[in-house]
Amino acid sequence: MSRTKVLSIVGPGRSGTTILASVLGEADGVVSVGELRWLWRRGLIERRSCGCGLPPDECPVWSKVVARTGAVGSDTAAEIAAAQDELSSLRNRLRAIRSATGAGADWPALQRVREVTARLIPAISQVTGARVIVDSSKRAQDAAVLAGLDEVDHYVLHMVRDPGAVAFSWQRSDKKVRVAEGTRAMATRRLLPSVARWTENCLSAEILRRYVPRERWLFLRYEDFAAQPRESVARILAFLGETAAPPFEEGDTVVLGPNHTVAGNPNRFRTGPVTIALDDEWTRRMPRQRRLAVRALTWPLQLRYRSRRNFGVPTPGA
Repeated sequence: MSRTKVLSIVGPGRSGTTILASVLGEADGVVSVGELRWLWRRGLIERRSCGCGLPPDECPVWSKVVARTGAVGSDTAAEIAAAQDELSSLRNRLRAIRSATGAGADWPALQRVREVTARLIPAISQVTGARVIVDSSKRAQDAAVLAGLDEVDHYVLHMVRDPGAVAFSWQRSDKKVRVAEGTRAMATRRLLPSVARWTENCLSAEILRRYVPRERWLFLRYEDFAAQPRESVARILAFLGETAAPPFEEGDTVVLGPNHTVAGNPNRFRTGPVTIALDDEWTRRMPRQRRLAVRALTWPLQLRYRSRRNFGVPTPGA
C-alpha cells in the first residue's frame, strides 16, 4: 500500500489556517479535513456539524471513514479522546512532540492514538480518493503523532500571523459555531491569554521543527499568503510534490465547494467565490496601548519571524 501524504498545518488559532486549508482542498487530489484532532470528541461525541452540515456519524464521508477504522461507538470515541487529552496535557506535551521521531512505544496513550490514526489516514484517502490530506489541527503535538507513523508521508507547514491580529480576532464575539442543538457564539479570549497561547504555539512549533526533516518543513506568514495567495498555494503544492495548479479562478479569487471538514473556524462553512485579501482591521480598531503591550510581550518571536524569508526553509538541493 502506498503511503498517503499528510500536510499538518501548525500555527496559532485565528491565523488564516482554515481559509488556507480550504483553498488547498480545492486543488486536484487534495482534501482538507479540517482539525482532524477533534473528530472523536467534537465530532462523534458532541456531534458537531461536519462542513456538509451533518454530524460525522450521518455524514456520507465520515460515517464510511470511521467504519473503516473499526473505532465505532461512543465508548471507543471517548477512549481515544481521553488518550488525546493525556498527550496534550501540559506535563506530557513536550514528550508528545518529541515522539515525532517514532519514539514512545512504551506510552499506552500515544500508542492508542497512533494506532487509530494509522487506520484513519488510509481510510480518508480511500473514501475521498485524495492523494494529499490537509490537517489544520494547528498543535505541534498532533502533528508529531502523524510524523511518527510509518504509514504516512508527512509534511509540516508552519503558519504565523501577527500576534496583535490574533489577539484582536480572539476578542470578537460575532462568530458562531454550529453545535447539535443549533449555533452558539465562538469562544473568545482576553488579551493576555491570547498572547500566551500565541507564544506557546510558536514555541511548540519551534521544538517540533527539530524533529522534522528540513525538507519536510515550510514556513509561511499569513500576511504573505494574503498578499500573494496564488503564489503561496503554488509553492505549497510544489513542496508536497504535487503538480496540480492552484485552484484560483481570476486574480486572487477561489470558488469553494462543499467540504467535509470535521472541525475548525466557522469560515469552513463558506462556499462559492471567495477573494483572498489581507484582514488588517485590527490595525485600525485595536487601541495603541494594547498593540504596544502585545509587541512588548512577543518581540523576540516577532523579530525571528519578520527576519525569516517567506517559506524560510530552502527546497531540497538548494
